[in-house]
Amino acid sequence: MAKKVYEVKQDEQLFKKVSGDCWKMPKLSINRQVSGKYYFTDKRIAFLASGLVGTESVSWEIEMKDIEKVKTCLTPPFFPFGILITMKNGDKYKLSILKRKKYFEWISEHVSK
Repeated sequence: MAKKVYEVKQDEQLFKKVSGDCWKMPKLSINRQVSGKYYFTDKRIAFLASGLVGTESVSWEIEMKDIEKVKTCLTPPFFPFGILITMKNGDKYKLSILKRKKYFEWISEHVSK
């Protein structure tokens, strides 16, 4: 099986590709750590899970324009790496990234546009 690759669209700019974990997403009813790569563009945030089997079911992509709010949070057990994104439809995503301040500020800046 070929590994899925994230493609940047012609009308968007890639800000950063970074490794991290996702702890919460609408597809999963429980909080669970899924490792992968985040892709931040000026229009979208995408998470491509890494692993051998079932990664497509826990990979996702969201539009910046659909984000309601963003705040920092803890990730299990009590690490200060989390960014909690709440969508306008109520869905929540909990990202875990080292140097979260940089990404939190970047997301916050693009949500307010």
